[in-house]
Amino acid sequence: MSEAIKTALFDNHEKHGGRIVDFAGWALPVQYDSIIKEHQAVRESAGVFDCSHMGQFFVSGPDASKFVNYMISNNLDKIEAGRGLYTGLLYENGTFVDDIIVYKKAEDNIFMVVNAANVDKDFAWFSEKLKEGSFDAKIVNRSDEYSLLAVQGPQAPEKLDQLFPGLYGQLKTFGHCEIEYSGQTGLMCRTGYTGEAGVELIIKNAAAGELFDALIEIGVKACGLGSRDSLRLEKGFSLYGHEINDQTNALEAGLGWVCDLNKDDFIGKLALEEIKAAGTTRKLVGFKATVRPIPRDGDKLLDSVGKEIGFVTSGTMSKALDCGIGLAYICKNYSADKVQVQTRRKLMEVELCGRSFV
Repeated sequence: MSEAIKTALFDNHEKHGGRIVDFAGWALPVQYDSIIKEHQAVRESAGVFDCSHMGQFFVSGPDASKFVNYMISNNLDKIEAGRGLYTGLLYENGTFVDDIIVYKKAEDNIFMVVNAANVDKDFAWFSEKLKEGSFDAKIVNRSDEYSLLAVQGPQAPEKLDQLFPGLYGQLKTFGHCEIEYSGQTGLMCRTGYTGEAGVELIIKNAAAGELFDALIEIGVKACGLGSRDSLRLEKGFSLYGHEINDQTNALEAGLGWVCDLNKDDFIGKLALEEIKAAGTTRKLVGFKATVRPIPRDGDKLLDSVGKEIGFVTSGTMSKALDCGIGLAYICKNYSADKVQVQTRRKLMEVELCGRSFV
């Protein structure tokens, strides 16, 4: 654990009994009390996650919006200042560099949140394309300056009002505003990865620990990475490295809705147009497993004669459904409602379904 990078909240996690693991090179809590109790807290009340391993980039200059809009698959021109959007960051062949959230403070002032494991890769990609183009803009990686606390759950709005009175109610989904806490500046973004109400608080590191403790003191439950994964899977949200990666195109991943093919141009547009015309060869589906074991990442899908027709990308136990659930890629022309899965332990049958479970 000594080699893993510690977030500004590391001491807080230890103080509150977090079980620390090495997560992609970061020392983060997988759980505090129990994954099930933390999962339930977010669905029924409110929980807080340390997502400080995520990255923050800031783009400024006269061509800031123009540059970012060229880089992403979604359309930044569709939102006004004070809003954000979820989007793909694609290679020329339509596969994913990353999936990110981009926020517009002003036409000349953009910030974005990127996945932790991709910070260096993403920043290099943006920097390379900025250098190649003729955009009057500058990009800065400020990931080391900020912590990110995700406060999620049906009671999150009232909890947040105790610390930041009136701000949550002013924000629409994907809206954002500036905040200050303990003399440090930051941002409140009405976003999250659980499907519940809540925000992501991006705050300078110096105030992060105090803010984390304050949230717990008013009844927000400290939650780890284990429940974050089960919560996102119940909603069918994709995770980079599982459902999406540099071998997955945005259309087969079911993310065509974040790709505006009517936009003048963006990296990957031509490839997606060609893929759309030709048709995809596989699709992302959900599954339910009513018996053990729960299929896991990499398990193979087989048809009735034992031919491999796909693979599992994510699997977990659903608290809400009391059964195993997961996501998988399968041949697009497969039409049966059940499929065989070769797990580590045995060959089993699962029921195919939509990607959103709760």
